[in-house]
Amino acid sequence: MKVEEYEKMYRFEEANWWYKGRRELAVEILYRIRQSQGYKQLEILDLGCGTGKNLLSFQSFDDCRCHGMDISMEALRFCRIRENLSLAQASGEMLPFKSNAFDAVFALDVIEHIVDDKQAMREACRVLRPGGFLVLTVPAFQFLWSGHDQAVHHKRRYDRAGLIRDLQSSQLTVEKSTYWNFFLFPAVAVFRLIRKSRDDEASASTDLPDLPAVANSMLLKMLRLEKALILGGVALPAGVSILCVCRKGRDHERG
Repeated sequence: MKVEEYEKMYRFEEANWWYKGRRELAVEILYRIRQSQGYKQLEILDLGCGTGKNLLSFQSFDDCRCHGMDISMEALRFCRIRENLSLAQASGEMLPFKSNAFDAVFALDVIEHIVDDKQAMREACRVLRPGGFLVLTVPAFQFLWSGHDQAVHHKRRYDRAGLIRDLQSSQLTVEKSTYWNFFLFPAVAVFRLIRKSRDDEASASTDLPDLPAVANSMLLKMLRLEKALILGGVALPAGVSILCVCRKGRDHERG
């Protein structure tokens, strides 16, 4: 990504509705993994850790040993400002970790940046212990491609069925899959389609503005409602993003 986008991410991650809503969803999934599996200590990899706020939240669990990895030295510089200490610079296509090293891998809006995304999925599976979890989010629907995607150096957007096929071909069982950011999907789709006709590579930028506190709070409440629905077993029919929770192994998909 552009350096200015990392700076923007670092400033926004703490309170912005989208970053905070995604982080709260990931942390709740991690909590449920801990509760359901009875781990005494979890080894966690935040693959594509960005500027480190998610990693910091994972580290708040006393029984979790967390490791961050990103290809960008600029991103890791911001992680160090947050005092995230267990960090590695590497590509998602070639992880610098032993096989069967982690109980959970989080790849939150990461693989869409990687040229060979299927190789990244295979690598995530390789470093997971048998039965370990991959929690993954990606941007949805190629028709939503816009200057936002250019600014953050996306290679593609995904649909749910195709993503499930790719994960299954990587020796992963998809236990949960759903679209996410459903309630705002119509408005975002209209905005992106209008913007697309005006975008060019040179002027591309992200579309997460610094909102007034009231608007930010309302949007966060929408994502918290979606979190409750998703964790209650609902698969949302559309959205700006896709969430998948997978386990290492070749069982049939469970939902």
